[in-house]
Amino acid sequence: MLGLVACGPSTAGGASASASASTSANDAPAPAASVTTNASAEAATSASGAAPPAASASSGPQKADPSRFAFDGKVIQGGTVFAKVDGKVGRIDFPGHRAVVSDEGEFPIAFSRNEPKSVKMVIHFKDGTALEHAFEVEQRTYETDKIDGLPPNMVKLDPKTQKQHDEVEKRIDAVRKKYSKKNFYKDGFIWPTTGKVTSRYGQPRILNGTDAGIHWGIDIAVPVGTPIKAPACGTVIFAEANVPLAGSTLVIDHGHGLTSTFIHLGRFSKKVGDEVKQGDVVAASGNTGRTNGAHLDWRMNYFEVRVDPEQLVPPMPGAK
Repeated sequence: MLGLVACGPSTAGGASASASASTSANDAPAPAASVTTNASAEAATSASGAAPPAASASSGPQKADPSRFAFDGKVIQGGTVFAKVDGKVGRIDFPGHRAVVSDEGEFPIAFSRNEPKSVKMVIHFKDGTALEHAFEVEQRTYETDKIDGLPPNMVKLDPKTQKQHDEVEKRIDAVRKKYSKKNFYKDGFIWPTTGKVTSRYGQPRILNGTDAGIHWGIDIAVPVGTPIKAPACGTVIFAEANVPLAGSTLVIDHGHGLTSTFIHLGRFSKKVGDEVKQGDVVAASGNTGRTNGAHLDWRMNYFEVRVDPEQLVPPMPGAK
């Protein structure tokens, strides 16, 4: 990762184990990413904490030295890389993406599930120069996840429950879109638990022969009560039980619009406003919401773009 870490890992540990196969909730497609915004972190943050608006374009800048831009990470559909620029940035033109730069010149870049093979970013510096970078994005294929034999209420919600679900989703979307200047993500990421992976990011899901949208997280089968750890430092920004489909849900803000969401949890160990270190136990796994077996569904977002958690962690310890 780039730069100094923002907080150290916790000394607390957590046990984990494998369990039965599972199916996850809340598989509606993510909204499209907004047109790129850019400014310094201080200028970008509004009184409400919301992400800044899009910037306008200009023409005719001189070319900047390409060495003023670097990034860490794999450029792949669903991936996230961490970039750094040398110099004061006026704005970044990057259609379909956000790029909010910190005072230190650092920012994440998220690539969506269906990111085109080639995308171009132009960084406009305040000294009047500009730097263009073309990303060649590795393309992926997503295996369809078919699950049959589910009760009808696990496939289609009744109108009342659907309304409740949509209302909670709006509140979760709102906290995900808020901008935090803290770079908690700079510690890197660890697995929140270990176990058998039963579903992965980006898979089309068919339930009882019905299209159920895209599965946006990674499902890890673990027994009820397994400690779930913070994958990176951050602040708890949402924790609520009885969310339709998702069950008990907790969201951690890792800074700069990067968040982790855990669903189908049991009890919470942390509450909204708590700051956590990497490795802190934040909850216990459960079997809440729409599931057919106890498991954790871990999802990540960069603002409204859903990204693949598995691209940010090393291979799972003990995985076969």
